[in-house]
Amino acid sequence: MANGCGTNGKRGKGRREFLLGTVAIGAALTLPGTARAAEIRELSGGVKVNGKPAKRSTHIRPGDVVETAAGAKVSFVIGDDAFLLREQSKIALERPPVAKSSVITGLRVLTGGLLAVFGKGSKRVETPTATAGIRGTGIYVEAGTTESYLCTCYGEVDLRQRGGEGHKLIVSGYHTATTVYATSVEGRTMVPAELKHHTDQELIALERLVGRTSPLLKHNQRLEGTGQDASGGEVVKQAPAEPAQSPPSESPKAQTATQPPPQQAVSPQPAPQQTAPQPKPQSAAPPEPSPPPRPRPTPPPESKPPDQEWRLPPPRLN
Repeated sequence: MANGCGTNGKRGKGRREFLLGTVAIGAALTLPGTARAAEIRELSGGVKVNGKPAKRSTHIRPGDVVETAAGAKVSFVIGDDAFLLREQSKIALERPPVAKSSVITGLRVLTGGLLAVFGKGSKRVETPTATAGIRGTGIYVEAGTTESYLCTCYGEVDLRQRGGEGHKLIVSGYHTATTVYATSVEGRTMVPAELKHHTDQELIALERLVGRTSPLLKHNQRLEGTGQDASGGEVVKQAPAEPAQSPPSESPKAQTATQPPPQQAVSPQPAPQQTAPQPKPQSAAPPEPSPPPRPRPTPPPESKPPDQEWRLPPPRLN
């Protein structure tokens, strides 16, 4: 009996340890940032991580520096956040206070452009001219030394100018863009800007990388119902082609009344040539009347010699 009880006790202890281990693993998978490893999803062109060429198998972690060459781009996931780094860009991911954590608390966009979608929790994005506190937001950032472009694609952003000369809270449902200058321009350091260099399709694809549905899908569906597109214009919808239907039969009289007379083919006639109008000649003065012709003189009648000339006989000499 003692041996049996000892055996059952060992089995019970082993079962408890197995169950406790299973619970611990499940809890670890639900911790923020541990559900998804930091991994590259798309890579093209020259990409470096911490100065070394990156591959698809390269992991990107908090504290790393990622940069792209001309014509290159890279998309990657860290925890619940997804990123798309444009060409000729460089970012530095902040290292969190907790060691070996795969959750970033913020990043710095040193140069170039970055499109990013963030999960729950507060994050901070910095550029040379601006600081943005974000929460569950989709943003696009272009960083420069004298000015930065930041579009709040959706969500909430607490935007500040690095010199402390400007601040505003942006709550956006669809692409609210701002240019932040290093120094005041015409008395302002923050100026509204237009949408540029990023698309809804890219944001939707990034959200799918982390298993979320982009709020832009619902936004665009609502606009389709109102006949407008995302930019505020009208959406031109093409109606589906309807099957051809035969017209209802009509009586011969109705068909005769409604049927238009047959058209006769008309051959094109050449356009008549137009001649330039000729100037009318000025009427000349009437000619002076010529004197009436003089009658020709009647020639004298021709004298005819007599038929026989009569002469005196010569005198006789005695």
